[in-house]
Amino acid sequence: MRTAHYDIVKVTPEIVWIRDRTEDGVISVTNDAEGVCRRVWHDYPNRRIIYCDSDGNWDELKHEGGRFVGFAPARDMVPSGS
Repeated sequence: MRTAHYDIVKVTPEIVWIRDRTEDGVISVTNDAEGVCRRVWHDYPNRRIIYCDSDGNWDELKHEGGRFVGFAPARDMVPSGS
């Protein structure tokens, strides 16, 4: 099974920011949203997941307990220092 590759950009008690790494030929975070939510939730439970897609846009992976439920724009949630 193919999974998205991503880098952890920043972690706070409330949010995990990740950056898509599609340059290595794998599927995008967008196309593996369910798997990404599950993996991030496992490592960083109870946090929002904000990701930078392959076009450089910041969006949120909405989830309930690690189960992906949808996307939301998060352009105003760019982590400081990125």
